[in-house]
Amino acid sequence: MKPKITIIIPCYNSEKWIEQCATSCLKQTYENVEVIAVDNESKDNTVKILNDIKKEYPELILSSAENIYPNCWDEAREEGFRLMTGDYVMTIGSDDYIDLEYVDNCMEIILSAPDKIKALQTPIQGVRQYGDKFSSTGTIQHSYSSREQFKELCLTKCPVNTPSVIYNAELYHNGLLNTKPEKYGGAADYDLYCSLIDNGIFIYPVPKWLGFYYRWHPEQATWNVHKEERNYDREIQEHWKKRWQM
Repeated sequence: MKPKITIIIPCYNSEKWIEQCATSCLKQTYENVEVIAVDNESKDNTVKILNDIKKEYPELILSSAENIYPNCWDEAREEGFRLMTGDYVMTIGSDDYIDLEYVDNCMEIILSAPDKIKALQTPIQGVRQYGDKFSSTGTIQHSYSSREQFKELCLTKCPVNTPSVIYNAELYHNGLLNTKPEKYGGAADYDLYCSLIDNGIFIYPVPKWLGFYYRWHPEQATWNVHKEERNYDREIQEHWKKRWQM
């Protein structure tokens, strides 16, 4: 049997998007997928919709997590990590969705060099909602060829599409996926990528789009982080610049 991949879906007030997100994960063509949806104290109908989805897809694992840190998914993702049984793991925002072949496409690359690829990111296709129709906002992808080039990029911007990263689960079990939301809030993943490369973990960048749709909308956590008064990106960059003395 192929290695199992766990897909974690942190959910917060996701009634508009969660059905499309969850079903796109549950219907993957890849043969060995585990889907865990973790509600982060939603105040809308998210939990009800998840329970309805579970009636059709009993394999869907449901859980909940306390909402402690604003504009981030770390508490819910940590609960998903705790429950996962996969050999690989990815986290998808509950407002995003993926093509049915997305996991197959990613795992084909990973399994071509499993000892080398411990983490992988793919380009994301941005979409906006207009009623029941979607319009493309373009593809976002990152390119780098070495650990040193990745570190240099980290000091000017986040060089990773956070929602499209797939990790070998051993990274979590070895304590390498720990984040600091209490310090960096919704930007904690940016710090995580710096920590991973500091520990010798290269996030392999796939040069072509494989089927990940990232939804832009005013309610998303990313926009809310940008509205906060603190410049988390600068704090992270300064911390790692001092550590790397670059």
